[in-house]
Amino acid sequence: MKWPDMVQRGLKGLASICLLLAGSAVAQESLTDIELRERVRESIREGVAYLRRSQEDNGSWTAHAEHFREATTGVTALAVLAQLNCDMPADSDSVARGLDFLRRVRPSILDFGTYEASLLVMALVAADDGSGRDRDRIRQWTRLLVDSQVTNQDRSGLWGYSLQGFPGRGFGGDRSNGQYAVLALRDAANFGVNIERSVWERIHQQWAEGQNQDGGWGYQHPGIDSAPSTGSMTVAGLSTVAITMRMLHDDSDTDAEGRVDCCQTHPPPDALQKGRAWLSYRAPFSIQANPKGGGWHFYYLYGLERAGRLSGVRFFGKHDWYRAGARMLTSGNRQAANGSFVTSDHLRTDPVLTTSFGLLFLSKGLSRIVVNKLDYTSSPGREDSEGKWNQHHLDVPNLIDHIDSLPGWPRRLNSQVLTLSKLTEESAILDMNQAPVLYISGRDAPQLSDAQVRWMREYIDEGGFVFGQSNCSGGTFDMGFRDLVRRMFPEGDAQMLQLQADHPVFRSEYLLQDSNLELHGVDFGCRTPIIYSPEDHACYWHKWMHRPPRDRSLDLNQRIERSMRLGVNVIAYATGREPPEKLHESMEQKEKLQQASRSLTEIAQLRHNGGWDTAPRAVSNLLEALHQEVGASVSPVPRPVAVTHEALGDYPLAYMHGRYGFRLNRNEQQVLREYLSHGPVLIADACCGAQKFDESFRRLMREMYPDHPLTPISADHAMYTEANGFDISTVRRRRLLPSSRTASMRTQVELGPPQLEGIQIDGHYVVIYSKYDLSCALENQASLACDGYVPEDAMKIAVNAVLFALYGQVISFDLRSGKD
Repeated sequence: MKWPDMVQRGLKGLASICLLLAGSAVAQESLTDIELRERVRESIREGVAYLRRSQEDNGSWTAHAEHFREATTGVTALAVLAQLNCDMPADSDSVARGLDFLRRVRPSILDFGTYEASLLVMALVAADDGSGRDRDRIRQWTRLLVDSQVTNQDRSGLWGYSLQGFPGRGFGGDRSNGQYAVLALRDAANFGVNIERSVWERIHQQWAEGQNQDGGWGYQHPGIDSAPSTGSMTVAGLSTVAITMRMLHDDSDTDAEGRVDCCQTHPPPDALQKGRAWLSYRAPFSIQANPKGGGWHFYYLYGLERAGRLSGVRFFGKHDWYRAGARMLTSGNRQAANGSFVTSDHLRTDPVLTTSFGLLFLSKGLSRIVVNKLDYTSSPGREDSEGKWNQHHLDVPNLIDHIDSLPGWPRRLNSQVLTLSKLTEESAILDMNQAPVLYISGRDAPQLSDAQVRWMREYIDEGGFVFGQSNCSGGTFDMGFRDLVRRMFPEGDAQMLQLQADHPVFRSEYLLQDSNLELHGVDFGCRTPIIYSPEDHACYWHKWMHRPPRDRSLDLNQRIERSMRLGVNVIAYATGREPPEKLHESMEQKEKLQQASRSLTEIAQLRHNGGWDTAPRAVSNLLEALHQEVGASVSPVPRPVAVTHEALGDYPLAYMHGRYGFRLNRNEQQVLREYLSHGPVLIADACCGAQKFDESFRRLMREMYPDHPLTPISADHAMYTEANGFDISTVRRRRLLPSSRTASMRTQVELGPPQLEGIQIDGHYVVIYSKYDLSCALENQASLACDGYVPEDAMKIAVNAVLFALYGQVISFDLRSGKD
């Protein structure tokens, strides 16, 4: 893959600078997600390296800007927090020395008390490894912040620069200090520190009720002073309200036995919709500067990241905030040769601060969007956040927050809203594929066009997963969702049935077979790509909290846990606990090769009665990889053929997979044996390591070749070497660990050579077989029930097998040049 050329830094003169900016903008707009992800990773590496070089001998960082030069604790905490978010281990030299400095800090030395104490708490919580080393420190600093909250009149719920009991730079309160205190209290509460409800109530009232009339937020409450809305304070308001609404759960809709009234809607606060509207349209939105803020650009960018992430939105208006920001930050004029980020506003002389803020923004590109929650009621120009699609607006965000805290899952998991009305014919599949799970819920049936239904079917064909859930009861959603499935599969080749207790989803994370939980699903190909719950679990997800209120009933907590476990199991089944990174194209719809020619070598896919088309896109993906990755001359179109002399013809290669038991009659066996005797090769695998297919295939080989059994292909075979395509001497295989049906499902990724078997006739392989899955992996399926190779390695194994079959047994073939 070719990278756009980077314009050289250091050009002199106004004309050269203009050319640099114009060229960079064009190049950045043309970046694919894969290219942008690599740019992000490189920027992160350079930025972290700069921070490490800038550290003082005592473990601290000092701001260059005179205004912040005395705020050593805050600058140090910010630099440590940035590195931790970029996956620098807490015990790495730079971070460890920074933490040691922070652990020695006393409140009396703080010049910017609230800012510094808040960042210190955030850094210590982020560094926690479960040992509890800093538990007392976190509690002490948090209590100091709580005690410092302003409680008088218009400033109630804010913080000033000073901590209680210590002199500082003025009194009163403002929203800039306030937002950092709220961020710290959120982290501390999730860590386990008890914070009184009244603290959150004052914060929520200040921000949710003190919004400017235009929908934005200013530095002060409008009742205190003239405080025009700015971008930096509006993103602060969005993230603050998103936090307080989670901390102020109300269980008044719950009966004495812990049952929630799931028909009661839980709309998000109006302040969120108004704030997003201001940022999206009235400001107008900008990534290049702080809208109407007069500077503080990188301070705004860090706030924008929090507002987008905590609100679960990918777009502000039509603006993809993360990708736009990542393109800007990784452009040639935003990062200096030493790795620091530079800006034109008054923080330009403070590379430590701008670099830390820039890294905190970029690090979210390493996050994983697990679920797109479908908004199917908003229309262009009108956001319907209270629509039927959003009956319980914290359902999916809470479920993913919970999964993010579980062992065995990647960190930084997130969800976002996908607005159906914003999708276009050109971008719909790509936008849907930003997450491996599409979540659809409601009380009434969604009204979807034929094109939108087709997009969902294509999304499933691309490897996506649909999770449906009926909210409340008595509505039309159940009937509507079932009709949606029928429209997605008009040929009748798939239908929704109740899943039985032995389905893998009931033990993909927790053992749920005895939990009286009902799920329905659609079996199609390698997996069950659609799962539907007629019971409303979302209203219980909505009530989940990292630390439930002390007065919450045991019955309610148990019901919440039951529903959360079901949600976790569905996501585990859908993703295999391996959701892709945010900037990831492995599931994107690939461009089809438009010029298919019979002059190119073609592959025949054998039809049989054991699920011959279980993975319908596997062979197509393999053929594209052969053409695009190694330049092999193959047709991009597989040829499904019956096992007859006429159908097999002169194809040089046959491919076969399946999931069920099958048989070829004696005439078909004779035809296949004669076909293979003239030089072609049969490559086969058992989809998801299916035992019934494996048993049938082995029986077939014994019947066809009674004197030539399937034998393992040795680990040092030439087929596994780079000379034959890729070095696959060591690959990754996900193996199902032995367990009974009364135990939760567990898998283990093992490293080793491919475990292929083959049949040789006169020194020539006529059959190459894998009892472990290749085909489902070639479709990017990630079901935990698949016993086989991870997708990237499955593709390499299949490519090597095909190339060895076509060329390796006859001539010495240079795969990279395509020359004999």
